Amino acid sequence: AGGWWRQSTRAARGQSRRGPGDGGGGKMPKSKRSRVVPLTKTQSRGRARKSELIDEVQKLCDEYKAIYVFSCENMRTDPLKRLRVALKDSRFMFGKNKVVALALGKSREESYLPGLEKLAEVLRGDVGLIFTNRKISEFEKEIAAFEELDFARAGFVATEDVLVKAGPIEGQPSSMYEPLRKLFLPVKLNKGVIELEEDHYVCRKGDELTPEQAQALKFFNKRMARFSINLVYRWRNGELTQLVANAEGDMSNGEEDEEDF
Repeated sequence: AGGWWRQSTRAARGQSRRGPGDGGGGKMPKSKRSRVVPLTKTQSRGRARKSELIDEVQKLCDEYKAIYVFSCENMRTDPLKRLRVALKDSRFMFGKNKVVALALGKSREESYLPGLEKLAEVLRGDVGLIFTNRKISEFEKEIAAFEELDFARAGFVATEDVLVKAGPIEGQPSSMYEPLRKLFLPVKLNKGVIELEEDHYVCRKGDELTPEQAQALKFFNKRMARFSINLVYRWRNGELTQLVANAEGDMSNGEEDEEDF
């Protein structure tokens, strides 16, 4: 009798572990992570995003009298943010060139406003748009005057010779010895103090900087990359004006991937 009771108890425990009505073959619930998102959903999101960009561009065309095509020299995010704050009554915009051109109109018949098809034709490469109601002379003068120096990155062509003199490097712990050696700097430790053994050129004018040279320039707090804005074209009252002589050469055939309002 005792054996029968133990067997019945075990059977009851096994039944309690099974789901109701699963006949002993209960299945684990499907993970939400394994769900497949239909391709139509991602496609619809993409179409919605393009539609929003087109609407935004056309809204800005209605609100502002002048539109500039611009490019950035030594693009840096922080200086561009500061410029946007300084020109908060104007609007900077980056977007996929093809979609922006579609919003402007690629032909005279499709043009959202008279002459915008001319602007659409010159949207090539890494460029953006600035919408403004400021006086042309004042706006262009302010843009031309804005520039900031930043640290150069690998691939930048050095604009000058940078020479560091032999001797102790003040304010650096001995733990920096190995990192500095990896930058190909002629350093040594002298009683726990890092010293340059000899005068050393970090770079020469015209050098295409290596990652090590770029890091060494940053270590010595030497900035040589000048951030600035180049106004390439201006559209106003249906007319497109080229503002730089070599606009075609400066604008590559690249394509922007993201929108940034």
